[in-house]
Amino acid sequence: MLSFLSAFFILLFSWLPKGGIYPFVSRYIWGPGLLWCAGAKLKVEGLENLKGNEHGIYYSNHESNFDIPALTGALPTPVYFIAKKEIKKIPVFGWGMWAIGMVFVDRKNSERARKSMEKAAKVVKGGKSLSTFPEGTRSKTGDLQAFKKGTFHLAKNGPIRLIPVAIIGTRHIQPPGGKLQIGKEVIVRIGKPISETEVDSMGINELTKFARERIIELQNTKRT
Repeated sequence: MLSFLSAFFILLFSWLPKGGIYPFVSRYIWGPGLLWCAGAKLKVEGLENLKGNEHGIYYSNHESNFDIPALTGALPTPVYFIAKKEIKKIPVFGWGMWAIGMVFVDRKNSERARKSMEKAAKVVKGGKSLSTFPEGTRSKTGDLQAFKKGTFHLAKNGPIRLIPVAIIGTRHIQPPGGKLQIGKEVIVRIGKPISETEVDSMGINELTKFARERIIELQNTKRT
């Protein structure tokens, strides 16, 4: 219900500059609100790695439906997501996503999907940041799955800076197919960006492998 109310207000005020009230709603109401409803405590680590360079493509592991609320509540800049086109048809929620400029992809049509990714690249070059889940779907075990290459083709179109983000703990709130668990801790750990120069210097296979290794490193980092 909270997500639909947030989408309604985003749609209502989407005529305002810079995506209407989306940046405020996503970071301070929608994301934190959903985590609050689950009694989850959000901890953010690694903000110092950005040092004013927040713009780019944030890519993350994917454990739960709570990953997106955790990201929007943790990241210092509003992020826009790539979603399958069917979501756009959902009353209020899908309309709100369309109104603020989310990118919709037709996964069943490769040509349209390619054009959608080209549009996504223009969105980032225009000053917005995207957030993607290269695994493509939630991990049922919590282990990091193989990365699909779409995110990295998109990054090389710029080239565009890639920012690794490990999400830890959302799976304990609600694993795929599981019931909601109250009172869990969620950690969003931001790593050092992969620069435009690094993105441009690597082939697509090398970049995909390197980016995945960065997420594994962040997942295994222990902070005091």
